[in-house]
Amino acid sequence: MLYFEDALWIRENFWKDTIGTLYFVLGFTGIAFHLILISILPEIANFITRPTVLILSAQLLACIVQLFVVFVPVPAMIAVNQPYFVNPVMINVPAFILVLSQTFSFIFIMINGAHRSVKSVSPRVSKIIFLDNVIFGIMIVAFGFSFFFTVNICARTTIRRFNPSKLNWTLQYFEVISYIYLIVLVIIPTLTTHLIALSELSYRKLFQKPLEESEEEDENASSRETICSLSFYAIFDILFCFWISLSFLSSVPILSLSNVFLTAYWPLLTALTLDIHIRSALIYRIRGVFQSANSPIVIQPNKKEAKFSKF
Repeated sequence: MLYFEDALWIRENFWKDTIGTLYFVLGFTGIAFHLILISILPEIANFITRPTVLILSAQLLACIVQLFVVFVPVPAMIAVNQPYFVNPVMINVPAFILVLSQTFSFIFIMINGAHRSVKSVSPRVSKIIFLDNVIFGIMIVAFGFSFFFTVNICARTTIRRFNPSKLNWTLQYFEVISYIYLIVLVIIPTLTTHLIALSELSYRKLFQKPLEESEEEDENASSRETICSLSFYAIFDILFCFWISLSFLSSVPILSLSNVFLTAYWPLLTALTLDIHIRSALIYRIRGVFQSANSPIVIQPNKKEAKFSKF
């Protein structure tokens, strides 16, 4: 009997330790990688457009906020077995900031998809539409909508709370339905712009012929690469929305964890997977960090300085 109770205690604590460690490690690692990626954006500004830099920066900052409000509070709540962090008065603060930043990220997934599609069809039109002031205005509108969305959830029902005993986020029905509507609102315009861009690029490739043979080879290669890239973006966006919807409808701890971290990691994963400039710059930066850490620091004396006597 004692052995059975000990085994049950070890099993329960194993899952608590595992989930708590995952929240801390994934949160800390995600914050570090997002900060590194933000720091290298000015270095590759000549290879990616300015609207891409602004949109990606907004997404990464929102993801950092998401990770910041879970990577310490959730392990702390698991450790003390309480549904609040530090003080019962702050029981809804982490969830409020999390929902606010998640909603902002969802909106910018749609903005990023529209920008990619327009840029693939016509980079010049993309620069005209996505001006700096336009993107800053979109940021303000997105933040206002996210704030209203979050406050509406708080006013209608209890916002999500982390349950230390079940190791998941407890969502009320109204919040789940609201997020499902939001995901549908995000994915439909995104897929529509992707389909329009793919149709336009396919039409150009099939029916429009360039004047010279060398120009034809270059255009075929670039159009083929652009079509493949847009297709992958569309597939990834569909899979992302499907998995996020599934995580909202399920109370399994792993799916609840993926609800937080998949949204926070999504801009980073798509940028590294489908943009060679960002991927190369990040690899170069990480390699430089490890090389500088492994190389010894040698301080050589300055020969021009005057030598003092020992006495």
